[in-house]
Amino acid sequence: EEGFAYALEQVKLLFPDLDAKSLAEADAMNQIIDGKLVPYVPPSE
Repeated sequence: EEGFAYALEQVKLLFPDLDAKSLAEADAMNQIIDGKLVPYVPPSE
């Protein structure tokens, strides 16, 4: 979690024009499906 937060801070510094609200939606527990950010769901066994 700490490493992910650090990576987000770097992105904010490198791309200051990014929409802060959209960037706040980034989360280590999300995944990208069909070009959309959705909650990660572990595969069923």
